[in-house]
Amino acid sequence: MKKILLFAVIMIAAFSINTLNAQVKGGFKIGVDFSMLSLEDEDGNSFNEGYDPKRLTSPRLGFILEVPVNDFLFVQTGLFAAAKGYVIKEEDAGVKAKMIQILGTVDIPINFGYKYKLDNMSLFAMAGPVISYNVYATTATKVGSEWDNNNDLKIGTSESDFFKPLNMGVNIEVGVELSRFQFSASYTQGLSNISNIEGGNFKTNVIGLAAAIKFGKVDGKRGGFRR
Repeated sequence: MKKILLFAVIMIAAFSINTLNAQVKGGFKIGVDFSMLSLEDEDGNSFNEGYDPKRLTSPRLGFILEVPVNDFLFVQTGLFAAAKGYVIKEEDAGVKAKMIQILGTVDIPINFGYKYKLDNMSLFAMAGPVISYNVYATTATKVGSEWDNNNDLKIGTSESDFFKPLNMGVNIEVGVELSRFQFSASYTQGLSNISNIEGGNFKTNVIGLAAAIKFGKVDGKRGGFRR
């Protein structure tokens, strides 16, 4: 697990170093995620059907590095802070209750993409693996007007831990690029069972909307930070 994360970090660092002698573009990316944690038991019965959870809306923030292969093909990676989870709302005898499951993650996507250039913009699509490291988990509950968020969940590899730390997934993203700006929509499906519960199968999926700005020289113009 640590070797996989170390490899991904080294790859990103190598891309950064190559900025000195290649047309690598770095930038910031922000967005909003609509995530779900789906849970099934060993018989394939879905937890979601019994409780009707809704997607958790949460921010995503990080940086990107884009390496052009030629005029059409590119590789894009980055490092992002994100939150995944779900929301359950119930009402009993006129009392409203809400439960929010939150899983804080660090995501490293490695996408391979294609751009189709138009007159003053480009359409792009990219896909690839995503390495996610779970760093924090909690369950927040609200009954009436009272919140209780002292329900942190353990992350680790032992049976006493609730979540596993590593989550592998696949991502597909499409969007439009205007000069140094990118606007995109994405879907990420977790492939790993991140639950340590015996007989449980916990997987993530995320629908995302994002905007990015790239720095450096784009279309013959300088942008971003200047000295």
